Amino acid sequence: MARSYPRPFLICLLAVGLGVGVASAAWAQSSTPPPSQAAPQSNVGLGFKGIGARIGFVDPEDASGTLLLGGHVDAGTFVKNDHVMPYAEYWSTGAEAGTVHVDRSDFTIALDVDVDFPMAGQRMTPYLGGGIGIHFLSVDTNAPGEENNDDTKAGLNIQGGLRNQFMPNLSLFGEARYSFVSDANSFRLLGGFTYNFIY
Repeated sequence: MARSYPRPFLICLLAVGLGVGVASAAWAQSSTPPPSQAAPQSNVGLGFKGIGARIGFVDPEDASGTLLLGGHVDAGTFVKNDHVMPYAEYWSTGAEAGTVHVDRSDFTIALDVDVDFPMAGQRMTPYLGGGIGIHFLSVDTNAPGEENNDDTKAGLNIQGGLRNQFMPNLSLFGEARYSFVSDANSFRLLGGFTYNFIY
């Protein structure tokens, strides 16, 4: 029996595949600077480099799509172009039929590593990444034969996106991500900003 994959996962996989193509071209372009151009000084180091917020749409498994809110910290880079990004996100959705309701929610604390593929002379930077997280899942229902349930599960995710360095200390980003969580997979489209501290 052939295994079928959810449409959001395939969309995310396609987006990541396209990102790989763009990133490869960007890498080839940025890895061969003109001889007259001095190599830029790398700013490698971990720390509290910035803070930001995010908003988006999440399509969870076995639940209706809903709004997602979150925040993140720019924790710097441990090697050139590899960004460490801890974040927290929350979504909640529900369904009602008469007096019966089912409400689901997920509060996530996670850590991503994003690899940038800078393009010479461009503000837009494509990136690809992945990470791990802890999902605090909750189901609240009064459906007959069903019970309320709170569960904590580990998850993995892959993502790809674009970052625009709008100002020296402010960047905007858009991202597509697929999160793998046992019985609670989700596809997420989100955007936001990061305010970087200039020391």
